[in-house]
Amino acid sequence: MRQGPLFLLIALGFATPLLQAEEAPIEPPAERQVELEHRLSDNQQQREAIKQNLDAASVAGKAQLLRLRQENQRLRLQLEQEQAQTPVQPPLLNDQQQWFAVGGGVGVLGFLLGVLTTRGRRRRQWLN
Repeated sequence: MRQGPLFLLIALGFATPLLQAEEAPIEPPAERQVELEHRLSDNQQQREAIKQNLDAASVAGKAQLLRLRQENQRLRLQLEQEQAQTPVQPPLLNDQQQWFAVGGGVGVLGFLLGVLTTRGRRRRQWLN
C-alpha cells in the first residue's frame, strides 16, 4: 500500500473536526419581531376562544349526559313495570320430559347414522 493516500486520509481525519463552522445567533429584524409578537397575540386570542368553546361544549355535553341518564333510568323503570305485569309462563317441558326427549333424539340419530353407513355395502356374510 502506498504511503501517500494513507497519510492524506489520516490528515483529513484529524482536520475534519476543525472544519466545522459556528453560526453566530442572528437577531431577527425589528419588523420580523413585531410580526412574531402580533402572531403570538393572535394565537393566544384564538386559544382563549377555543378554550371558551370547549368549556361551552363540555357544559352542553354534561347536560346531554344527565338527560340521557334520566331517560335511561325512566326506561329501566318502565321495563321493570312491564315485566312485573306480564305473567311468567311455565316451561313447556319439565326436567324429566326434557331428558326423555333428548334420549329419544339420540336414539333416532343413532339409528339413522347406522342405516346410512351400512346402506352402501351389502352384508352377505350370513349366506356363506
